[in-house]
Amino acid sequence: MKGTEFDFVDRQTGRHLLDSLYEKFAKPQMHDTSKPNNPSIYVRHELGQVIDGNYIIEKVFEDSSTGFYAESRVPISGNNPPVIVIRGYGSWYPFDGVLEDTPDVFMAKLERQFKSAQTAGAIDWIKQQFHSGNPPDVIGESLGGKVAQQIAAKYPDYIRSTVIFNSLGVSEKLAKASTANNVFHYFTLGERYAFWANEGDYIPGTIFVVSQKGNNCCYKIEEAIVRMARFEGNFQKRRALVVVLAQLLLVNRHNAIVLNKPRPVVVQIDRTQLQIFRKKRFV
Repeated sequence: MKGTEFDFVDRQTGRHLLDSLYEKFAKPQMHDTSKPNNPSIYVRHELGQVIDGNYIIEKVFEDSSTGFYAESRVPISGNNPPVIVIRGYGSWYPFDGVLEDTPDVFMAKLERQFKSAQTAGAIDWIKQQFHSGNPPDVIGESLGGKVAQQIAAKYPDYIRSTVIFNSLGVSEKLAKASTANNVFHYFTLGERYAFWANEGDYIPGTIFVVSQKGNNCCYKIEEAIVRMARFEGNFQKRRALVVVLAQLLLVNRHNAIVLNKPRPVVVQIDRTQLQIFRKKRFV
């Protein structure tokens, strides 16, 4: 594979140099859905459309039978690599892919969307870029991150790097067997959804926990609300309101644009710390 690790890794922090850009590609940005050049993969783009000022949509890969959707994006200028962005859970605009996506969400070992990536041409595109001397980056959030891991684990030699946000896990067998290099996992502080959804594992890579302000007083208040939402006993209206508020907080954490905020808190952790972090999903 061409290139070296330091082509895209910040030597001081260990972060991927394009992680803030890729976060905008991989996550929904609800406030900008009406803008045609919105770079989020949750907004459908047309072939040849220019997004984020410097990338053009080269190909769209889709399989309605599984809900798989991805776009290949090529920079118009500069030295950034081509990328393939894989959508996460559900087709938001319009909302028509949820039932197809669901099995892959709850069962880590399933590879329905990964197989769609093969049949829809996404893997062929990755190989073509590699053979042309431009191995691409593969990115995704949530379910898209799971598929990105599956691709990286099974086609490691064709990919420059893999950058994923609040990803679901893959099968333990695949995670242990993976030889993929240059994998970057980003999890939002207090993330729950990625760990509630399945019991999968993560392919080896560099792991970060990110937040806007760290474990400050506002975060502690949010955590208290989330814990209060877990209740037993008779139905109480005030508890139902707490549950709704807690879910809104968790959805925001899962999808929030963090790395693009001023001075985000980015902490690198190891796999042991990740397991501790995951165990807190039900606390």
